[in-house]
Parts: sequence; C-alpha cells; structure tokens
Amino acid sequence: MKTDYKYILNNSPSQQFRVNTKLYDLGKQAEIIAKVAQDKIKEDGAHARIFASNVVEWMQEIADIAQKGLDIQFGKE
Repeated sequence: MKTDYKYILNNSPSQQFRVNTKLYDLGKQAEIIAKVAQDKIKEDGAHARIFASNVVEWMQEIADIAQKGLDIQFGKE
C-alpha cells in the first residue's frame, strides 16, 4: 500500500481515524495473503499455482479498494 501508518496517525481527524486504520488494516492483510499465495505458486504443483494466482489477484483487488478508500479519506482522489 502506498499510504503508511505514520501518515494515517499524523493526518487523520479523530472522527476519521478509526475508519482510516480499518482500511489500512484491510489492505495490509490482503497484501500479506497475496504474498503467501505468491510464495505458494513458486513451490507447489500446477493446480496450486492456478488457485494461488487467483488468490493473489483477489487480494490485490482488496488492497487496491482499501487504498482507494484511504485516498478518498485524505482527499487524494
């Protein structure tokens, strides 16, 4: 994600802080899952590669949605 936690801490009004941190957490978890799936692609068989590559795509989409939400919250869009 391009937004880091320090930026959220320094730039979130108190009423938006909870939403911003949840969006950030969602995006980071999606990135972690995508990385695990990417690692599995390298080590497992053909069926695992197909499944894991789908997971990578889905998690990246979730991370992108979370980042878009943060961009909206911070007026970057």
